Amino acid sequence: MQVNIIAVLAATVAMFAVGAFWYMVPFGKIWGKIHDFDKLTPKQQKDMQAKMGPWYGVQLVVTLLSAFVLAGLISLLPQYSPYVIAVLVWLGFVVPTEASAMIFGGSKPEYVWHKIFISICESLLHLLIAAFVIQALQ
Repeated sequence: MQVNIIAVLAATVAMFAVGAFWYMVPFGKIWGKIHDFDKLTPKQQKDMQAKMGPWYGVQLVVTLLSAFVLAGLISLLPQYSPYVIAVLVWLGFVVPTEASAMIFGGSKPEYVWHKIFISICESLLHLLIAAFVIQALQ
């Protein structure tokens, strides 16, 4: 298995950026409402955001792992389109995992479907963008 580390790093940055955009711009308000962020005072919101640094670090590491594994699969399966591989990974592993996490992870019942939809769509987008970056830099 040959993995281009530059492609993995670039895909990680792209995936991280997509996630940041996704949860701030098109779905920021609903995501904040789902998690009661909108009910906090501006000071509480700022304090909460200040404590997120380590969690962003964890997210960066798992995003790097995801990009590395996707690049490895693309390398191991050259007869398949990187986009097909990304969609199969998404459909077979990400969708069931995300759905289970939202259903059994303490989500408010009225927001479970919202969270599933928002999360799985972002995951598909970031995997497809990662596949594009990895393919472009191979």
